[in-house]
Amino acid sequence: MTLVLAGIRKFNTRTATLVSLLVAVVLVVIEFVVVGAAYRAAPNDPNNGLTKDTVTWLLTFPGLIDAVLSITFGFGSLIALIYVAVAAGSEWTWGTLKIAVARGESRRNYALATFASLSLILGAGLAIMFLVGIASAVAGGLIAGLPMGTLDGPTLGGALAKLVRAWIALVGLASVAYAVSMIAKSQMAGVGTVIGLFIASTIVTLIPVIREIFKYLPFSTSSDAVGFGSQPGTSLGAASLDPNVALVVTIAWLIGLLAIAAIATERAEIKG
Repeated sequence: MTLVLAGIRKFNTRTATLVSLLVAVVLVVIEFVVVGAAYRAAPNDPNNGLTKDTVTWLLTFPGLIDAVLSITFGFGSLIALIYVAVAAGSEWTWGTLKIAVARGESRRNYALATFASLSLILGAGLAIMFLVGIASAVAGGLIAGLPMGTLDGPTLGGALAKLVRAWIALVGLASVAYAVSMIAKSQMAGVGTVIGLFIASTIVTLIPVIREIFKYLPFSTSSDAVGFGSQPGTSLGAASLDPNVALVVTIAWLIGLLAIAAIATERAEIKG
């Protein structure tokens, strides 16, 4: 626990943490405000694809809960991947791992505690993005001239459950970046690899045979695990796997990748 708390203090003081959160929050705010303004300027304009059903789902309760979660997770996942890859690689380039080992810390424990610290930071960031997203969606709805809708207890409870699932899924996805950076001992290797995999996971959805294989990989199972609701009239948010199955697979990937990262850190040569 001491290592985890130390890791949180260490990463919280870095500019990259604040900048990453700020970028993610700004993207979420822009998304909802722009939709509200575009709909108000040209309601049901077929050229912008903003039908009343779509905008109502995006900007009014209860639909906006799933909309905010989906958009928050979409923006947050890529930023989180880059952030974790950079943070993990810095353990080697900045020499913090070397200092910890010199003080008698276990390499394996240090690697796992560092990821736990990053996971808690990601959880806090996701919660902030979600709350800002809710406020932005409500503001977008007011700009669009739509009623706010209703939010009851069951809907709120479901939203909190999905937020927890989103955090687990985000942590599972981030473990890919963490493992790559710890194995390669490089920030750039981690960033390049996860961005490449992120792009590839999007492209292969167009190829049925490969899509069947990729649906069990972290980039697919992580989003399926949350259980997003679908946008009216589209398949947006439709999962390839059952959300509970996807969650189990995501956790399995998380455990496996953390084990690989810990073993790689234990056996790596620390130079300098």
